[in-house]
Amino acid sequence: MTSVIVVGSGAAGLAAALSARESGAEVTVLEATSTIGGTTALSSGAAWLPDNHLPLAAEDTPQRARTYLRALGRSDEYGYESADTAMSDRFVDEAPRVAEWLETKTPLRWATLPIPDCHGTLPGGYEVGRSLEPRPFRTAPQVADLVRAALPWRPPATLTELLTGKAAPELIEQRRQAGVHTAGQALVAALLTAAIDAGITIRTHARATRFLGVGVVVDGMSLDGRVVLATGGFERDEALVRRFLGGPVAGLAGAPGARGDGLRMAIDAGAALHNTAQAWWCPTIRIPGDAIDDEPVHRILLAERARPGSVLVNRDGHRFTNEAQSYHEVGRSLHPTEPSWLIVDAAYRRRHPIGPVRPDDPDPDWLQRACTLLELARLIDVPGDALAKTISRFNWAAAAGEDPDFDRGVNPYDGVMGDPGAVHPTLGPLYAPPFYAVPVRPGLGGTGGGPRTDPDGRVLSDDGTAVSGLYAAGNVAAGPFGSAYPGTGATIGQALVFGAQAGRAAAGD
Repeated sequence: MTSVIVVGSGAAGLAAALSARESGAEVTVLEATSTIGGTTALSSGAAWLPDNHLPLAAEDTPQRARTYLRALGRSDEYGYESADTAMSDRFVDEAPRVAEWLETKTPLRWATLPIPDCHGTLPGGYEVGRSLEPRPFRTAPQVADLVRAALPWRPPATLTELLTGKAAPELIEQRRQAGVHTAGQALVAALLTAAIDAGITIRTHARATRFLGVGVVVDGMSLDGRVVLATGGFERDEALVRRFLGGPVAGLAGAPGARGDGLRMAIDAGAALHNTAQAWWCPTIRIPGDAIDDEPVHRILLAERARPGSVLVNRDGHRFTNEAQSYHEVGRSLHPTEPSWLIVDAAYRRRHPIGPVRPDDPDPDWLQRACTLLELARLIDVPGDALAKTISRFNWAAAAGEDPDFDRGVNPYDGVMGDPGAVHPTLGPLYAPPFYAVPVRPGLGGTGGGPRTDPDGRVLSDDGTAVSGLYAAGNVAAGPFGSAYPGTGATIGQALVFGAQAGRAAAGD
């Protein structure tokens, strides 16, 4: 029987393990940390899977999805690095099969997210239906103990519940008492349950550090088999970040286990690298005390920047982006070495939370406050005249629900994180003192480049031939979309699809 070793236990790793096992292989999953799931378990669990089998995607087609991805890659507005056409075409072909296969072979059940594509105004864009999320999953205690804990500030609620305000405190408490997982934890728990039931060996505290050609070295001992790299990105390794991203990156939002083990193994095996300057970028804020596994972690700035009465400004006091667009686009727009600032007024502060601070909470030390914009500018070291002019110009247009500078609110996606009860979900002036400022730094949820693979997940060398016995999927590998982020869950969607391809190829080659 063929032996397959999957290194890493997030979405890509578990999909690879299940696919390899279904194809007849004996499978071992190696996880370097003490729990299963990596950054996937910390995420919303959303997966962008076009042309899927759920009802809201009934009008979608593979050709429409391809049209969208090609339009996104050609768009001058975003300046994306070109996608790999063979990879993106395979993704479109396999996404519906993988979405349905996971429901057939695991206890995972999908629900459609009420979110349009990130760039849905482009040809081929789809209004609602391509982004899916896991339904809540009641996890057996022996499995629950293996799943990485959720972010400390994230309640057991689905993304849909959080967006629609349906995450009632009573429901949250019921789920905690009943051992119900949601979001990324639900995805991991459902796939892990299926893996254990299928007889897949799961090993934690098992860090693979060297590829042997017919296996890996794990904690100083060799383990034989074909190897699927699914270790996640390299963002927690300072040397690799400096080499490929020009680091350091201020705001790390993913799991501490992303130390680049898979990338180093691929490099040592002679793999061709692609897209290594790519990451899943995001704007982040730092709340004192936030940590995962005793390592600092930043929070992704999501709804705060999209609601009426908020703007982002740079160190010169100028707006520089559409604040309400996808976190990937806002993250790409941030200056790599300088903080930007989220500015809101008192009306916003009374209505909306900012990070962990609720409207009726006292102001924390990390939230700058001033009675005037000029005073606030002095506190955050931004030119006062420039800030005042920026806010004045923004207010004049926002009062009419317009943004002539960055078209905030034009794209349907912009309103996703906005305020549905406002006159305009994402635009409103900042008039009421006092004014508040929060430093915003560029961050990432994971890197998105690494060894180039063929559409079946085989790692390729510089001459285009496959590296014998080595496969890769997920954030460790060069993804199918270039530097683009087509829709909510694009990271996990491609990880599931290409994890499944890699596991099947590793078992069958």
